[in-house]
Amino acid sequence: MTAERPVAATERTAREEGSVSVVDAQRLENTVAYSAADLFRYDPSILTTDHGRFGLAGFNVRGLDDNRVSIQLDGVEMAESYGPTSSYLDTGRLSTDIASLSGVSVVKGGNAQRGSGFGSVSLRLHSPQDFLDPSGDDTHASVQGGYRSDSDGVFESVTLAARRGDYESLLVATNRNGDATENHIGSGENDRTSGDGRTTPDPGEVDNYDVLLKLQKLNDNGKIGLVAQKYRSTSDLHLYSLEDARHGDYYADDSLTRYRLGIYQDAEYQSPLFDAFHWQIDWQRTETVNDSSMVYNGYNRLVDRDFDQTTWQLKTDFSKQIDAVIPQQLAYGLTLKRDEYQSLSEDYNLDADTVDKSRFSPPGTATRVGLYLQDRLSLADERGSLTPALRFDHYEYDLDNDGLTAQSYEGANGQALTGQLGGTWNIAPSTELFGKTGFGFRAPSYEELYYDYNAGRGYRIVANPDLDDEHSRFVEFGIRQQGTLGSAELTGFYTDYRDFIESSVSVSIDPANYPAGEYSTKNIDRAIIRGAEFKGRLDLHQAIGVSDGWYARTAAAYIEGKNLEDGGAIESIPPIQVVVALGYRAPGQQWGSELAGTFVNHVSDHDADDNYAPAAYQLYDLTGHVSLGSHLTLRGGVFNVLDKKYWVWDDVRGISAGYAGDERYTQPGRNFGVSAEYVF
Repeated sequence: MTAERPVAATERTAREEGSVSVVDAQRLENTVAYSAADLFRYDPSILTTDHGRFGLAGFNVRGLDDNRVSIQLDGVEMAESYGPTSSYLDTGRLSTDIASLSGVSVVKGGNAQRGSGFGSVSLRLHSPQDFLDPSGDDTHASVQGGYRSDSDGVFESVTLAARRGDYESLLVATNRNGDATENHIGSGENDRTSGDGRTTPDPGEVDNYDVLLKLQKLNDNGKIGLVAQKYRSTSDLHLYSLEDARHGDYYADDSLTRYRLGIYQDAEYQSPLFDAFHWQIDWQRTETVNDSSMVYNGYNRLVDRDFDQTTWQLKTDFSKQIDAVIPQQLAYGLTLKRDEYQSLSEDYNLDADTVDKSRFSPPGTATRVGLYLQDRLSLADERGSLTPALRFDHYEYDLDNDGLTAQSYEGANGQALTGQLGGTWNIAPSTELFGKTGFGFRAPSYEELYYDYNAGRGYRIVANPDLDDEHSRFVEFGIRQQGTLGSAELTGFYTDYRDFIESSVSVSIDPANYPAGEYSTKNIDRAIIRGAEFKGRLDLHQAIGVSDGWYARTAAAYIEGKNLEDGGAIESIPPIQVVVALGYRAPGQQWGSELAGTFVNHVSDHDADDNYAPAAYQLYDLTGHVSLGSHLTLRGGVFNVLDKKYWVWDDVRGISAGYAGDERYTQPGRNFGVSAEYVF
């Protein structure tokens, strides 16, 4: 079970003024979600990006991904992505297990509190109140286990929660063991084909575990608590697909480890400056280690590459209700954040017992300050609202050039004042107009400024420490309806970017020494992203008189992105996608089932820039759950029921048309998942 939590002032306005996707733990469990890849399986405007060998990387929200999307876990920004094109190092941002999450919400457009006109994802960890009675001493203990056939994966999870007097505690421990995810052809475990022509995945083991601990003390005004979490994922793969005349016996041994310690307080006080506040201080360290071993040009070689980001963060949020002629709710806050970055490459010749050390970027620190203020005005006896908001951001990079990079670099700094104006208006008791417009800002990331790769293999990635900040102007407008028949929401959006930061742009600096090309990160003078979304849910009992509990739901997204500098498409934009589902949930909640269809349009040759362009496809998933008494719940699902062969655009974008190994990028065929939960 998951308890209802108070909605913060800024989250309330975000949900009112724009399109926000919310997924809770029960929804994830009932759809047999196994990993973060399943979080938004049925939301066509949000994708989970997969970097192959390096695992799940992050989210694509309305066509933007990587560091453009803010990902916060209980208010702490997840480590940045790093390593855009090297086959030896690439970091992921999803370093938590979904069993530790009580819910996820995604603000898809501008958000003054986050300081951007881009998507922001809030992952919320479980707390003791998710499992305990609202008051009094109580305990909870449960175990879960399950299996997913597309990775031959099994998981076990234990949850313990307790309240004694004013003290609450929670422990969630999860372990997952499996193989590399299969494609439509199979797992590749018995396939020894090497090189680009390999059609099955590179085989190996993929494991992870997650331990979450929360301790908190309740008082008359709120609570104060401690949080600790450790997440670690590992993979051991045989990279047959990269073996060629120069590379033999190619293996990968990768790991991602994240530690977090924090203290937080939520309280309500009657004071002239605020009625409620939240503060938290957190330390977080995320380390990615990618080891590649091979026989290279006849000698035994080991490439050990790692990226380490350590974060210290102070975050505060305050709110104040003002009962005046026009009722208002002020919200304001501060974020102070310091990140330390380290990257190192160690290239060993094991036969000669030598090592070549270098860095892709010099060690450095980034200091960031963010301040926001918003004022929600309640209009016409709550018939509508108007919310102006302002935010100030300042950042500064400091570097420690130690001679291990291709050249020395200067630091960078910048600042911006941004704002937005949003509002709502009820045109009828069950129908509401909503919208917002404003300015967004994003500073270049450490990777975008300072990543430099020169390995003497005929190509180079050139750092660009002179990147300008990215700015945007956005508008979002929609209408939503909530009535006895169900709910519906239609949203249109448009964002105009100035100095849009684009990676892997071809440049020509030293073509004689780099015949395979030189690439850098550059500012594009102007780019736009626009589109429309629809989502709705229909109570079929009320609509057509069938048995109580039947429902239908749908969601659709059309997104278009253009580089106005050269007229090309923005490569990260997904094709049109529609989800339609028919389901039943017993009135007593004892059981339920759902059949969901996903329909994805083809990618045009223009959008693919004449590279590989996947065809349209349709998928069908069938899931169900049943509670046997008050203690045991069984869940199961069959995915890709019709065994459709298909490619996901985000996985294959940039692959050349006619590439011999395109079959390797197909998604799993028909597969299934099961789980069981027992509550003591």
